[in-house]
Amino acid sequence: MINGPVYNLRLMRTLYNNLFRAHVLNENNDTIGILRISPCIPLDRSEVPADAPEAHPYLIVVVEDADINKDNLIDFEERVSLAVLKKFTTETSSFHHCEFYYPSPAFVIQQEDAFENGEGAPEA
Repeated sequence: MINGPVYNLRLMRTLYNNLFRAHVLNENNDTIGILRISPCIPLDRSEVPADAPEAHPYLIVVVEDADINKDNLIDFEERVSLAVLKKFTTETSSFHHCEFYYPSPAFVIQQEDAFENGEGAPEA
């Protein structure tokens, strides 16, 4: 059960095919997260063997930055999922679900300027 209104998205195209950037907006239109979204669309049935299993389209959501913690992660993903699925649903296509991914702390720590600009800095 969702504990609040569904988030809104401000969706932008990128320079790559099938890759979008989104700002997650709360009810006050404040940005509370930044996402990369990639639609995963299965091959047409004519391009696969007759006995191939049915594959459903879904969305990969990479959370680049968000105000989340262990207490609000599930609520965040539920509300973002609804917003993303709504935004990407059209008359001719709908997506089955979202898969969420988060940057690895090791990736952030390995960046040379990670501690200089405040990202990945250990808590004092």
